[in-house]
Amino acid sequence: MAGGGKVEEEYGTARTSVWWDIENCQVPKGYDAHVIAQNMASALAAVGYKGPVTISVYGDTKQISTAVQHALSGTGITLNHVPSGVKDASDKKILVDMLFWAVDNPPPANYLLISGDRDFSYALHQLRMRRYNILLAHAPNVSKSLVAAARTEAVATPDVIQLNNIWFPSPSFFWY
Repeated sequence: MAGGGKVEEEYGTARTSVWWDIENCQVPKGYDAHVIAQNMASALAAVGYKGPVTISVYGDTKQISTAVQHALSGTGITLNHVPSGVKDASDKKILVDMLFWAVDNPPPANYLLISGDRDFSYALHQLRMRRYNILLAHAPNVSKSLVAAARTEAVATPDVIQLNNIWFPSPSFFWY
């Protein structure tokens, strides 16, 4: 049921783990990285996801400015350094960590993946079949198999993000 619907009660109070592929969805230049964690949690709560939220970022931290790194880690976001140069290294690290998280956090629980990479399709589908609620935030024009694996998708454009049929100005969801 990608794209909308009411949040089921068991998922509304459940833990949400955010998995952010920062190589494919970077913090835009000039945006205040200090407020990203709070804005993500607020946007999720606004559509009915009111449980605890954890956020993990994956990518080559050498490609992220020191100021952004400090802002993200200073607000409780976990930075996972994955050196560049190895094909799909970030994707593989995210996939392994997502599966280990499932072992420690039985359903009901929510995954929010911020990526447009179709390599996540199969894992998301398998997690969804095991009663995990899958949320996906992505840019327009991503793989249909990735979107199909999610229960709810948030389509991000430069101006707005739609989550559960509620439109947010893009800055209020992630960046500002």
